[in-house]
Amino acid sequence: MIDLYPHNQKAYTALCDMLAQSNRACIVQPTGTGKFVIIAKMVQDNPGKRFLLLGTNEYMFSDQMANLAHIAPGFKPGNLQFMTYSAAMAAAKADKDAPHCDVIVADEFHHCGAPEWSKGVLHVIEGNPSAKLVGFSATPIRYSDNGRNMADEMFDGNIASSMGLEEAWLDGILPIPKYIIALYDAPKELGNIRVSIEKVKDKKKHSKFVKRYEELRRSLAEASGVDEVIARHLTKQNAKVVVFCPNANRLRDFMLLRRAWFGRVNRDIHAYKTISADPYGSLDFQSFKEDESDSLKVLYCINQLNEAVHIKGIDAIVMVRPTKSPIIFHQQLGRVLSSGGNQTPLVFDLCNNFGSLGGIMGMQERMERTYEAKTAHGEKPPYEPKDFQVIDAIKDPRELAEELRDAMNPKVSIEEKITFLEEVAAQNGGKL
Repeated sequence: MIDLYPHNQKAYTALCDMLAQSNRACIVQPTGTGKFVIIAKMVQDNPGKRFLLLGTNEYMFSDQMANLAHIAPGFKPGNLQFMTYSAAMAAAKADKDAPHCDVIVADEFHHCGAPEWSKGVLHVIEGNPSAKLVGFSATPIRYSDNGRNMADEMFDGNIASSMGLEEAWLDGILPIPKYIIALYDAPKELGNIRVSIEKVKDKKKHSKFVKRYEELRRSLAEASGVDEVIARHLTKQNAKVVVFCPNANRLRDFMLLRRAWFGRVNRDIHAYKTISADPYGSLDFQSFKEDESDSLKVLYCINQLNEAVHIKGIDAIVMVRPTKSPIIFHQQLGRVLSSGGNQTPLVFDLCNNFGSLGGIMGMQERMERTYEAKTAHGEKPPYEPKDFQVIDAIKDPRELAEELRDAMNPKVSIEEKITFLEEVAAQNGGKL
């Protein structure tokens, strides 16, 4: 028998209650909080019903079933069938019958808004007109798609249970990370600024800009480098670290920097990479998962670990993939929050993703509001907003850069500011 944690039992009960009144219902809660266990519980409690689980890939499902074998030894759900969104799409294009089922479960249902995959989902739904439709997602809003709310579109707004990341932190369901902001790459930016200053003909303005430029240059030269920032906070010599890279070329570049970045923690570094669409088929991926040596273990990846892949014992993630997508941001964050490794997992944001997604204040304010709401209802969360540590390693240089940029071009857009901040970095041997 599957026993659920209290937060999942509450969500499961609410889901069952809603499904008794409606054919559509969904649950929204963060990555790493046990959504698949709720699915398994539903399957176990309804042995006479056929379940069709739609998900992103086979490897995700294999990983989930492997975890289920530890949670519920001996439970082999014969009434559960898995189908990828891609396979559903292919079936729709080929006009093949969808698998017959009583309950359709859409995992990570925000994907159902994708143009091609949506056709496959609709094909499955139309092929099972009497089936219940259940969905799970951490991020139902498609921010890159005009803010479409897939909970509204697919489930008529029937959200049985909703939990935000901040609530999961305050209640101790997910570990609260230490979030370290730094920047790594902009050797040309100072030179470009200097060239722009030299074009200023007004002597007063020119003198003012030169003064601010020198302040910025000195500030950057004096700031800590990435190696110092990492070594200051990552003290576990045999830690497991995941580095999220923007593409294969940059992945190779960052792998070459592994001793420069991590050598102060441990000179003995085991570096792994996965760039294929099948991380489970990667020997490096499997080796990283199984590596329990005293070496520092670093896995470099592109997109494959963003979603639904869980590796036990991750102590830190390093973000070097710029993104303005809250979905990708939270998925990357989920890799360390759900890992069960360090009690205070580390997030090294080297591309200002946190700032470009609403800033520190936004998340801290949401934590404050959630905490106040809970205490107003007589709850006493085990953690408080102050437990969320945010360390801005480049605050002063960044503020100087902003001031200089604003002074030189007061009409600069917010988007340009963000791009600039993501690019500003250190001189003098890679120092910030």
